[in-house]
Amino acid sequence: MQIYTSGTSGLPKGVVLAHRSFFNVAEAMEDHNLDWLDWRPGDRSLIGLPGFHIGGLSYGMQAFNAGATVVSLPAFISSDAVRVIEEEQVTTAIVAPAMLELMLAEPAAGRGALGSLRKVVYGGSPIGEELLSRAIDVLDCDFLQIYGSSETGNFAVCLPPADHVPGSPLLRAAGRPYPGIEVRVEDPEGKELPTGEVGEICVRTPARMLGYWRLPEATERTVVDGWVHMGDAGYVDEDGYVHVRDRVNDMIIVAGENVYPAEIEDALARHPAVAGAAVVGLPHERWGESVHARVVLESGQRAGARDLLLFLRGRLADFKMPTSYDFAEALPRNPSGKVLRRAVRDELAAAAKADRLICMAVARQPRRPIRGSPAARRPRSAPGNSRCWRASC
Repeated sequence: MQIYTSGTSGLPKGVVLAHRSFFNVAEAMEDHNLDWLDWRPGDRSLIGLPGFHIGGLSYGMQAFNAGATVVSLPAFISSDAVRVIEEEQVTTAIVAPAMLELMLAEPAAGRGALGSLRKVVYGGSPIGEELLSRAIDVLDCDFLQIYGSSETGNFAVCLPPADHVPGSPLLRAAGRPYPGIEVRVEDPEGKELPTGEVGEICVRTPARMLGYWRLPEATERTVVDGWVHMGDAGYVDEDGYVHVRDRVNDMIIVAGENVYPAEIEDALARHPAVAGAAVVGLPHERWGESVHARVVLESGQRAGARDLLLFLRGRLADFKMPTSYDFAEALPRNPSGKVLRRAVRDELAAAAKADRLICMAVARQPRRPIRGSPAARRPRSAPGNSRCWRASC
């Protein structure tokens, strides 16, 4: 079978998978009497992820294999998903975190429309602790996180329901490898790193791809000595839990310090006025890169750069603080719900080439700069009431 990657870091690549890729993990769990992921004949499973995505395709095939009923949508619309779950009495669902957040925001979700669910499987991108805590409060069901990729044949690591305890530090982890799957972390030279050190996550699994279609060089870069290089930065703790920090290509280096956008995005998402954020690195003459945040506000809410800066103080180290912001109606996403930071970077680069300020949308109303900040020492540098908060301006 051939499916395509999500293309978050470039053009999608055709991944060739053997049929065994769709059954190795389920068979291994059955052999070890694990019910982390389980499919029952009486289940009605909603596939929130697209059918061309490895997560949706694999989950649907496992449901069919168990004799369960698969419920699908022509396109994911949160109100339709909530309605279908209630009408069809859906018992399990697989969604991306962004989809789960939209569903929880539907009025019907708070009125028990999702009460038939016994298990929600999520994956495709990291989930914020705030969102997960809200989901646990609203839904009386088990939660399970999956981590993997098209190249690994999907499921490779799992955070089982027993580890979804509010306030637990394990909620920051992706989980533990499934039986028969190994995970290690490597440095840029391919050397295995000790426990707790951050590097690139690599997975060895019998379900891995045969290769990229007609891309032998890309295949050799991704699969080295049987290990699939995930392109994610992370580490393995002393208990064997895998922690994903971010995409390696999305890491920002500020004055020699590694900054992971997901950590900043999660902190921003805790602000009550923030619906979502995408954080990227921008070139900086002094520091190498600076942190820029694109923010989407909740409907009817107001917040500016100063509000967010004050909110983040004490939550993030100084070198991780965004030095510029812009506000948008929505974040660019692929069909699987993943935020396309690459698209944000490209748009900001195009704006810079056109000699337009990247932070023009920071202040939509007059606000007093923070005393002692670069903005307080400089005149306004954008038209109208907009004000540049970049340290380099």
